[in-house]
Amino acid sequence: MPKVTIYDVAKRAGVSTATVSKVLNGNGRISKVTSSRVEQAIADLHYRPSIIASALKRNQTYSIGLLVPDIINTFYSELARAIEDVALLQNYSVLVCSTDNSPEREGKQLDLLLRKQLDGIIIATSEGINSSTLDMLKKQEARVVFIDRIIANSPYPTVATDHYQGSYQITEYLIQLGHRKLAIFLEPLYLKTSLERLRGFSAALASYGIAQNSFSVLSNGFGAVAGYAMAQQVLENPDPPTAIVASNDLIAIGALQKFHESGVIIPEQLSLVGYDDIQMARMVSPSLTTVAQPIMEMGKLAFEYLFNDSMQTTATTLLSPTIVIRQTSAPPRPEGPLKSV
Repeated sequence: MPKVTIYDVAKRAGVSTATVSKVLNGNGRISKVTSSRVEQAIADLHYRPSIIASALKRNQTYSIGLLVPDIINTFYSELARAIEDVALLQNYSVLVCSTDNSPEREGKQLDLLLRKQLDGIIIATSEGINSSTLDMLKKQEARVVFIDRIIANSPYPTVATDHYQGSYQITEYLIQLGHRKLAIFLEPLYLKTSLERLRGFSAALASYGIAQNSFSVLSNGFGAVAGYAMAQQVLENPDPPTAIVASNDLIAIGALQKFHESGVIIPEQLSLVGYDDIQMARMVSPSLTTVAQPIMEMGKLAFEYLFNDSMQTTATTLLSPTIVIRQTSAPPRPEGPLKSV
């Protein structure tokens, strides 16, 4: 079947192509009778106007790009969904690119998005965008908003959770349960989010006069695999912590799996908390105590800032996280090596 065109619609409705165009765009003085005739012809012929043609005429694509470090990480897939939901309400589509936490891949994906001449790009960067890339974005006059991971000296708005505050609060919660020997599992320390969560952890310990030692901080890659490996290090320690703060839920879930395999009962023998409050945190057993990021609000603000000229500034908006207490946290066990039960 040949593709239906605007000419077919005009012929069916008995009007000019200009009249069809005005009906589609909602502009111009068209009588209700004529509009109804055109709309009926569109429905009868199942006509779908070309988005590309409309974009060329309006210099607007009604599409935005979203660059995330790892779409497999449920936090970023949930964040992408939140942005997509907001965008759809404004008739925008979202092109999602995953960088696999690789600066090289991120550069290629960003170049791809820019060449598509999208209406804007929301970026959760992998390691942090360098000054030459920021200069390039400025020269391209790109509309950009950074999300989740904060970029130093960024000329663009940023929407993120207060990672320092969230880490401080969850660490303080464990201290108030009675824990004095705590460790933190982190993603690589070149990430601003890792540094901020480490800073919050350290500040909470200092506030209660608790000293850190060389084993208090572990960093070993990304995701559940990293959490699994860091849990192994804890099991090999003759004087392990009584509580662990994981810098995200996937790391915590990987650690939870390793402790389960090793016969360590959570939380009776060891408290374990996460960060993000992804859906999986509610589904694992025992369910994960964690820090909830306001994902829907982050997505909504990022999209709004993208098209609000007054918000295309260097301002950073920090949203407040909240602690979600579930089943993996409890007062500390008697001190000593972790043993299977």
